[in-house]
Amino acid sequence: MNRHTLMTVTAATASGLLLASAFPPLEWAGAAWIAWVPLLLVLPQTTPRRAFELGLLAGATFWLCALFWLTHVTWPGWILLSLYCGLFVAGFSALAAWLMREWDRERLAGSLGVLFMLPLVWVGFEYLRCILFTGFAWNPLGGSQYARINLIQVAAWTGVYGVSALIILINTAVALTLHRYGRHARRGRGWHPEMMIGFLTLLFVMLAGTRLAQPTQNHAQVLRTAVIQPNIPQYEKWTKEFVDSIYDQLRSLTQLAIHAGEPDLVIWPETAVPDYVRESRRSYELVRDLTRQGAPLLVGSMDMEWVDDAPPRYYNSAILFDRQGTLVEVYDKQHLVMFGEYVPLQRLLPFMTAMTPIEASFDPGAESTIFELEEHAVSFAVLICFEDTVSRLARRAVRKGARLLINQTNDAWFEESSASWQHMTHSVFRAVETRTPIIRAANTGVSCGIDAHGRIHDLLADADGNTFVSGFKIISSRIPAEGRALTFYVRYGDIFAWTGVIAALALVIAAWRSSRNERETKETGKNT
Repeated sequence: MNRHTLMTVTAATASGLLLASAFPPLEWAGAAWIAWVPLLLVLPQTTPRRAFELGLLAGATFWLCALFWLTHVTWPGWILLSLYCGLFVAGFSALAAWLMREWDRERLAGSLGVLFMLPLVWVGFEYLRCILFTGFAWNPLGGSQYARINLIQVAAWTGVYGVSALIILINTAVALTLHRYGRHARRGRGWHPEMMIGFLTLLFVMLAGTRLAQPTQNHAQVLRTAVIQPNIPQYEKWTKEFVDSIYDQLRSLTQLAIHAGEPDLVIWPETAVPDYVRESRRSYELVRDLTRQGAPLLVGSMDMEWVDDAPPRYYNSAILFDRQGTLVEVYDKQHLVMFGEYVPLQRLLPFMTAMTPIEASFDPGAESTIFELEEHAVSFAVLICFEDTVSRLARRAVRKGARLLINQTNDAWFEESSASWQHMTHSVFRAVETRTPIIRAANTGVSCGIDAHGRIHDLLADADGNTFVSGFKIISSRIPAEGRALTFYVRYGDIFAWTGVIAALALVIAAWRSSRNERETKETGKNT
């Protein structure tokens, strides 16, 4: 390996590691703002093909670190998914290399073109990862900044992708400034407009966010909910010898929560009961007895539907029971996890079932359900498990009238890993994008409330801050007034992200035409 190759490989690996450190478990959020600088510095000296390889290395390094928790379920899946996600970084890297070579960075116009185009290209590839083949919207770049409330308010217009673009803008500004400084070091430092423009943009976004994030009184009421976190290991959830302890845990925690907090609603996590609550006499009697102690109960449960003589259909559902134990409404999860809740092409390729821990595939629900707490005039919708990573589902629910979102999840598959905290960060952005509070009810954590500006509150944890505990938490949520104005993002969706897709596609076409012209020129030269 020669010196240049070693330098480029080191730069790509460093970028991947820096970005990984910005996400849980380390959460060095500041690292994201310089993570891609090493890669961007070496790209102009490489061909687009080599840049693709370096981008794949950087992306795979990041994803292998960020998704290491997936090894609790599947080692091959961890590697394949990391490489797949790395391909989108590779595409960005190849276009960035071509753009930085074609556009003269020594001229202000070319430099500013690179500065503003690269964030759009990144957003384009990030958005494609989130939607292609049902999408994998985990860990968008902007998600690393979930705790910086002033910064993330821009998501109400652009979604999380606006924060991602801002991070790439600063990375690009730093890289261009370092490049310019290196080229002109002998003649003095000179003027570096890229850095100034980048940081002025960041300052504007943060100042605007500071004003937008101020608490308001634009809420109709405060809703008290009790979140139950049984903290049941995954290997116990479907094992007969642990069934009694699961029922006992749900009963005791729910009774304590009702008597201690007098909640308006009790929430159990995803698939809390070890069977089908509508088919199981034992589960239904437990629910009926608990609701009659004073609060409606939102139950996470599997559900089934019989249609004529066909095999039953299975659903991952959220079911609301009122104070008399009567079933009020059901929501069936719409966005299922590939190989986690369904097996693609199962009938044509039955051997693929061996690649998943599930015994049978679930069917997806057809639409978002709006639940009504009539006693409190509060409408809410449920996002089950990873559905809080899918922004369109949250937007759809809010457009239908939901003034509160509830995320029921079970991350016990991944044990005590960073998966739970990474998962929670997505709910923060769904709250900001829709200006709607969110309540998270998790089997093993993270259970908490999130206000309409993304602030986390009422976190369920022990005295040491450990969220992997058994217990309950009374969460007070400020419910927006009915008829409140919808955010730009709720009304118009991913306009900004699609702008990035169009920009990336335009550059792909331009790069292809440029490459074709170069080949034709070379062939003409040889013939003459």
